[in-house]
Amino acid sequence: MFDTPWVAALTAQISQELQNNFHWINEVRSSRNEKTKMLDYACGNGVVSRALASRIQTARGIDISSGMAKQYDLVARESSFSHEKMHAIQGDLLDAAATPSPELDSEEYKKFDFAIMSLALHHVDHVDGMIRRLAERLDEGGVLVIVDWVDGSEGSKRAAQMGHTHHGHGANHMGFKEQDLRERFEKAGLGNWGWRLFGEPSRVPGAVGGTQQGFLARGTKGK
Repeated sequence: MFDTPWVAALTAQISQELQNNFHWINEVRSSRNEKTKMLDYACGNGVVSRALASRIQTARGIDISSGMAKQYDLVARESSFSHEKMHAIQGDLLDAAATPSPELDSEEYKKFDFAIMSLALHHVDHVDGMIRRLAERLDEGGVLVIVDWVDGSEGSKRAAQMGHTHHGHGANHMGFKEQDLRERFEKAGLGNWGWRLFGEPSRVPGAVGGTQQGFLARGTKGK
């Protein structure tokens, strides 16, 4: 799947947007000059983790698919990242009993400086609950970043109607409006709101929704 030309182009675009906007993502923490610990949730094969590998000390992935968690580890090793630097587990923060992973209760999977969820929130039934669970995993002053589609961008309605799912989360929203997502962040105790659009639209085949406008949203715990 990740070798499909349009998927490869999209993942490259997401990687570039994260790299280009890292100072903006990190502006609250930038004065600390310290290494960082990142949660890559709904991690897939680790696109987000690898994109920011040079900016962080460690990345921990979580995916509800055991196959994706294994793929994350495989690609990380192929990319010469150590297990200590980057590895993933199977887990579901909204339904821990469905994918029981004892690691989720360990300190290793708590007090993150960043939590990033890329192109997956629009597949979640309980958006408020998901944002709250991610915020709970952050250290005080930690930053949650959501990468997703803007509601109303070309193709977003078609994508929702087609019933595309992400690793079993099951819901399909049409994307998000800025004010709606900001209110959801604030309910989860996340301040210092920020929202940026991708520099250009994402070219997605019509069969899976068509051209989309991506965004990055940012909120800080305790700010």
